[in-house]
Order: sequence, then C-alpha cells, then structure tokens
Amino acid sequence: MVHYSPDRQALLCNNCRYDANPLTATHCEVCGQLLEDSDAFASSSRTYQSIPWRWFSIAALILLGIGGGFWVWKHQESVPKEAVSLSSSSDIQLSPSIRDVQNVPRGIFNYGGALMFAPLAKYGMNEAIAQAHPDFRLRYTEPMNKNPGSGTGIEMLMNSQLSFCQSGRPLKEAEYAQAKTRGFQLEQIPVAIDGVAFFTHPSINITGLSLDRVQDIFRGKITNWAEVGGPDVPIVLVSLEPKLTSTIQVLFEGLEDAALSPEATIVRDYTAAIRKVSETLGAISYASAPSVINQRTVRLFALAKPGSSQFVPVSTQGNQINAEALRDGTYPFTRRLFAIIRRDGTLDEKAGVAYANFLLSADGQKIIEKSGFVAIR
Repeated sequence: MVHYSPDRQALLCNNCRYDANPLTATHCEVCGQLLEDSDAFASSSRTYQSIPWRWFSIAALILLGIGGGFWVWKHQESVPKEAVSLSSSSDIQLSPSIRDVQNVPRGIFNYGGALMFAPLAKYGMNEAIAQAHPDFRLRYTEPMNKNPGSGTGIEMLMNSQLSFCQSGRPLKEAEYAQAKTRGFQLEQIPVAIDGVAFFTHPSINITGLSLDRVQDIFRGKITNWAEVGGPDVPIVLVSLEPKLTSTIQVLFEGLEDAALSPEATIVRDYTAAIRKVSETLGAISYASAPSVINQRTVRLFALAKPGSSQFVPVSTQGNQINAEALRDGTYPFTRRLFAIIRRDGTLDEKAGVAYANFLLSADGQKIIEKSGFVAIR
C-alpha cells in the first residue's frame, strides 16, 4: 500500500513523517529511509530484479572502502576528523537565480537573529523567495524575554527555536563547542559585507574620528566632544545590548579589559538608537549603514583607521553606500554577514542551506546590493 501525504501530492515517510517526498522518490529526502511502499520503488525493484544483489552489494562495499580510505589518507593532515564526519559545505550552491536553487524543502520555517538583515526583507528578498518557491515559507521569530541580535539568534538556534539564524559576527569557539556537546555542528555561511556607521545628534559637527578615538568614547575614556574637536558638550552614549548584538564586540575586539561604559543608555534596536540620538544633545550611537544613511534626524561622521586622520565616509554625497570603500577595506569598520546553519540532518538544516543558497544566488546578491550591503560574489 502506498502512503501519501494528506493532499496526495507526495509520499509520506513512515520513519520521520516527512510528507513532501516526490511521488518518484525511493528514499526519504530528509532521513534517507527507504520508501518501501512507493510505486517508484516497486517499479525499480521489478526492473532490476535479475541483478545478483548480494554480489553487487559486496563489490560496492569494497569499492567504497578503498575509495574512502584513499580520500581520508589524502586529507587526514588538513581536515579535522570531526569536520569530515559532521559537516560538509558541498550543498552550498552558486545558482544563477533564486528559482534555480535546488533541494528546497516545503514548510514554515522560523528565522531570526541579527538586526542588520532587516533591509533584505524591505528590498524584496523574502518576496522573491516566496515567488520562486511558494511552498518554502519564512516566519521571523523574536526572542520571548530578550532583545533580538546575533547572539540571541544563535542561542535560539541552539535551542531549536529557529530553523536557521542571521548573524553579524562569526561564531565563537564556545558556540562551536556547545553545539558539539549537543550532538550537532553549527556552520556559518558568509553572504554579504556590511559597514558600521556612527552618528551623532545634528548639533555635533565633526568631520570624522579615528577608530581608536571611537573606542575610547564607548569605553567612557572620552566624555566631552571638546576632547575630539567638537563643541563643549558632554557625550551621551547610546548602544544596543553588547552581550546580544555584535557591533560593540567587534569594536572592542583585540583590546584588553575593554567594556562598554556603564553610563551608556541601552536601547532595543537601531530604530530606537536613531530616535534616541536625534532627541538627545551630545548623543552618539551606531547602526548598520543601510539602516541609517538616509536618516535626516542624525549626523553621520567619517571614520579613519587608528591613529590616522584619513577619514573615509560610509556613504556618498547621494546618500548611497560607499560600496567601493567597503569592498576594498579602506572604510575601517566592515564586517561579514552570515547565515548560520544547524547541521543535524533535519528539515531545519535543509531550510538553512536553502536560505543561504537563495542569498548566494546571482538574484540574491543583486538584492543584497540593492539593500545597501556589498555582494561577495
């Protein structure tokens, strides 16, 4: 007897209950279990029933053993053993279009994490995915009792609250280790380059600051704008929660005993930061460049490398992202954006791989550039 999905458009796996296997499938797309009751399997068995399967199986095992042993011998010095067995990026594609992405699962998939990804939805990424793959449905999911951010998204992914997550920073060694203790592996797939923009209340008119001076401001070592060539006005720090979002972590990377000043006002997201700075004399904050370059209620300033006065603006005169400066690294504060995948053999893993492949397709990279980020391919 053939087991169909409720709408009789696919085969149902009795092992994992995945109900979207094609009618021609012989094995479940998710768990690999044999679909013994499928018409396709029966037909295949009849066609090849004259083959001496026992000897065929023995020969196949021998060949696999020889080939596998040679592969391991060739790679044992360069690839960690756990990387060979737990993770593979061979399913990451560079497709010409979102529609051409293969192995897209059916279902509703939760995602969340880094706030800087918001412009992608605004400029049509989710809509383009829905048009090309209507059975792949995305649902943005926020944490219950925490502010959203890269760290929160990774934590939710660990706890199976998300199918995949978005991150503005690389995974930490502790996160890799925690995943391993739970029996799966996390993988980060870079999809774009972002620039971090700093901005002030409109009354603070400075040309630019070197990155080390910005670090000192957010550490509370510089407390008045007069110390950096501005007016005699106290500096008011506005920041997102540094433990949950990536910008402050990246800003202080490599510094000893670096921590955000306890005098900083903590806000939920970039929108709240822009609003707070626009209302507060002497205020300063930061945001992903696409989120702030068109805002008229705050003033952007250029950045220079530590100890330098060669200031580079994050945007051009036409309020466009200074893509060339972000691309070649002359703008001193850039970061890669990642899709984070949970490698656990489930449907969620397939969803994460598909999402990364959507963003890495030629269509996806065009939307990334339209959103104000820099494409990586």
